[in-house]
Amino acid sequence: MSTRSERPQIWLLAVVLFAAILLNNSELIFHSRIYEQDDYAIDSLQILKAKHFHETLGHYCRFQFHHPGPAFFYLFGWGEMLFFDALKLVPTPFNAQLIVLYALSAFFFSAALIIVARRLRKGRSWFLGLALLLAAWHFGAVGKFYDFIPGHLGLFCIWPPCLLVFPFLCFIVAAAAVASGEIKKLPLMVLAGCFLVHGYAVMPLFVGPLTLLAYGACLLQFRKMGAEKIRWPWQIAPRAHWLAAATIALFLLPMVVDLVTAHPNNLQRVLRHLENSSEERKSLVRSLLYFLHFGAYSAYPNSNSIPALENFDWPGTLSFFILHWKAYSLWIVVLALSLVLMRQRRRTKETEEPGDVELRRFRQRLGLILFAALALTLVWGCIQEGPMFYYTSLFNFAIYYGVLLLFAVVCVQWLEMRIRNWPRRLVLAVRIALFAGVVAAFLHEARRFRSMTPDQAEQAQFASAIEQALKLDPVEPKFLNFDWQAGGQTARLALYLERRGCNWLVREDWPLYFGEERIVREGKPGQPVPTLASSFWRVVLHSNSANLASAPNANLFSLTSDYDLIVYPGKPALSR
Repeated sequence: MSTRSERPQIWLLAVVLFAAILLNNSELIFHSRIYEQDDYAIDSLQILKAKHFHETLGHYCRFQFHHPGPAFFYLFGWGEMLFFDALKLVPTPFNAQLIVLYALSAFFFSAALIIVARRLRKGRSWFLGLALLLAAWHFGAVGKFYDFIPGHLGLFCIWPPCLLVFPFLCFIVAAAAVASGEIKKLPLMVLAGCFLVHGYAVMPLFVGPLTLLAYGACLLQFRKMGAEKIRWPWQIAPRAHWLAAATIALFLLPMVVDLVTAHPNNLQRVLRHLENSSEERKSLVRSLLYFLHFGAYSAYPNSNSIPALENFDWPGTLSFFILHWKAYSLWIVVLALSLVLMRQRRRTKETEEPGDVELRRFRQRLGLILFAALALTLVWGCIQEGPMFYYTSLFNFAIYYGVLLLFAVVCVQWLEMRIRNWPRRLVLAVRIALFAGVVAAFLHEARRFRSMTPDQAEQAQFASAIEQALKLDPVEPKFLNFDWQAGGQTARLALYLERRGCNWLVREDWPLYFGEERIVREGKPGQPVPTLASSFWRVVLHSNSANLASAPNANLFSLTSDYDLIVYPGKPALSR
């Protein structure tokens, strides 16, 4: 089947979905100011560096290294340049980042759906309708699950652990297409895989084996079906291979730059961590239960601020599954019904046409890739360190939806066999009912696909406080200190200063948050040294501000209801 004929359909569906997502979030995007904090602010500091091609690292990791690459940061940076800097379409830069996230998610999701739909000789509209209906329910539930993430950005959350779901889905489906002989899907599979590797340090565990499995199956397919002179994929599609190789080279570039220029570089930090790790292992049963918990779309109850299986116990696990019996019953129905419908189709005496053979092969390969992805995620569950946080495996939701895509394919094949003798009016009525069901499902779940608008009074208070502080104390650089609980709020302050073009440095030893180049260290060459005449800004908990603001030259500004900024103004150079 022609790859070229798929491209317009992918882009058309992507544009429609992007427009729907943007419309659903229009109040947030076009009418709200957002001054990001915590991890969002840390990432935006890296995005600012990416806008100037100075970033070579991904999101920071709790194990004192960074995830492999900055691909997402570069895309979000270019979104800032287009939608905020150039076109002035949004009030704050973070809004522009969200627009890019919507577009990227719509593209990867649409590509996955169209790849499957094009394998169907008949019933493509049935499949798209059913797949979208299942997506509304599945990803709507995922959006509700994401409520544990600060900021409540819904399904389209820009927090790095959430960015992997749609690329992983596209990677799985594209890998199945390559495995079934569609070698022209290799560039798309490689593109999605490269984004995954850049986004999360564990992704090579998935991308490497699944790529080898898909390409190995493709080689066997070509060896079996190829002509005498042309038996290899690279002979059939050299352009696809060159494009895939160029994509890999592009994504490797920032890693190579970091490898050559940084001392120590990120790879050395990763290797150092692996050498010093505790080699903690979980049992296979616990890893399986961890994966199954995602099927309930609900967090395992414990006292942790981020849902996790930290306090694992059999009675609690059993009660969890009993509590969410409805969700697991639906998954059992999906699996059982898929098996029943496939057996019924095998019993039919109809002669398979070439298109049916291709679809059966693709369906088998998709099942193989999903099974391999499940095996790998169980391995990951066994080897991951520390508590089994949900955010370390949110990509599991892509595996679950992959199962739903297989279910949709089987249902459509069964339906096509049954509706041949139906009256046209009945077929039309069912089509209309399916379309109405898709629209109704998305309208019902719209709140799960919508980000919560932050308190605009609080956003205004934060910006106003900093502007007043800058008028009082224009001296640069600003030397920042903070209570340890105020690290996320200080990142918010640093980001605001950076966007205002103010020079700032951090006196606390938090290089993963702010970048090593911003950390004040004794004897560091080329770095300003704080003196009594320097400008000092301290972010403190509101409960601590009374004691710290008692100095004669201290000025107190309320950043939020919980945090205050204490400014010790610096002296201009001429007055020193």
